[in-house]
Amino acid sequence: MAEPILFGAAYSVYVRIARLALVEKGVAYRLEEVDIFAEGGPPADHLARHPFGRIPAFEHDGFRLYESGAIARYVDEAFPGPVLQPAAPKARARVNQAISILDSYAYRTLVWDI
Repeated sequence: MAEPILFGAAYSVYVRIARLALVEKGVAYRLEEVDIFAEGGPPADHLARHPFGRIPAFEHDGFRLYESGAIARYVDEAFPGPVLQPAAPKARARVNQAISILDSYAYRTLVWDI
């Protein structure tokens, strides 16, 4: 099985989400730095990985994925190790709700204002 590649900037909150999932699962991975704020915008090869030019993007055995939530859930389900999500649908829904609330309503305050 090939080592997963995570594309993004180490400082990014969203890249950190994917990195935390990989670390918690004990998955060795490679972080390939991508500067989406570079003059001229994201590199062309990155736009092929993420059509919106954001980070992170992810590749594992030829399977490409973007969006931190999708990457974290894939990592949880595709690799052995501790389970990162509750198994029960209602509990899992509450976890996803809390994540969505923080992402939608608290991101700016937590990242930019504090």
